[in-house]
Amino acid sequence: MDMALQSNAQRLPLERFRLFDSHDLDEAREFVGRVFCPHVLATLHPGTELDACHHSVPLHRDTSLNYVQYGPAVRIEPGHLGGFYLLQIPLRGGATVRCGSQTLESHPLMASLPSPTEPLSMRWHEDSPQFIVKIEREALHNRLSALLQAPVPQPLVFDLGVDLAHPALMGMASFIAYLRSAAETNAILLGHPVLAEQAENHLLTNLLLSTQHNYSAALAAKASTPGAAPVVLPRAVKRAQEFMRGQLEQPITLVDVCAHVGVSARSLQQSFAQCTGKSPMSFLRDLRLDAVRAALQQPTALERAPQVSDIAARYGFFHLGHFAESYRKRFGETPSDTRQRLDRTH
Repeated sequence: MDMALQSNAQRLPLERFRLFDSHDLDEAREFVGRVFCPHVLATLHPGTELDACHHSVPLHRDTSLNYVQYGPAVRIEPGHLGGFYLLQIPLRGGATVRCGSQTLESHPLMASLPSPTEPLSMRWHEDSPQFIVKIEREALHNRLSALLQAPVPQPLVFDLGVDLAHPALMGMASFIAYLRSAAETNAILLGHPVLAEQAENHLLTNLLLSTQHNYSAALAAKASTPGAAPVVLPRAVKRAQEFMRGQLEQPITLVDVCAHVGVSARSLQQSFAQCTGKSPMSFLRDLRLDAVRAALQQPTALERAPQVSDIAARYGFFHLGHFAESYRKRFGETPSDTRQRLDRTH
């Protein structure tokens, strides 16, 4: 029995970086509070025993990767986080999260991103461990200021929900999964200051460019300022675009693109923003949408025509609702409209 329990424990995320495990509520509150902040912690059902643990490893100076579990359903009242942001991803189960005026039911495909200037209250459901990325507030504000090339006069406040199934966020989700894998396998990343710094910078930039917050419109305007002189694409951007066009049906990530091109994620993000007004993964998403449209417009006998959902899945769009909305925004019509117009002409 002990060996079986040990085997199960070894499969927990970030197991090598265990800070504590405990069945005691006060002890769990104290240990978790040391990494995050003082908070109220209470079980929601009297008599239930806690099965708590916290694993934590710094990525670089301003971010850390964390795994937290409590076992039974709990109430967590941190109030204002103050000095940091938390990207909280349930690995199973979910939580009710209230931050300021926003309320969210989080689950494995819907992360929460509470902002430190808004009061936070949470109810984690039973058996709902979470993978949490902690980001220092000052570092994220400095990265935002650098992207805007201007001061940040008001606090940065995110939309509470982060839909990890949305195509625009898949690159960030994949990168976080890569960071977790790197930590768990003792990859060179966490022991190499230059690589760790680049990874941290990329994570912060990706978070700011792919999620919604009160500076999203300013970032978009900065990326698409009219009147700029035509820009000759840098070699790295050209190579990245060529690589993407050749991998439209493959589940590539930003890390894969950077490895092929031989530049850092931060450098490629900045180059794409300057030259295209998009992030690399947004550019890839649009290429894939174009490929779906071309496939839908391909003349095919009606009885042999593939389903729209099959074509979408071929190019990596598995959430049909988000796919249809992205398609409509890009082309001004739904995928079904495109298919039906073709059918009427044949």
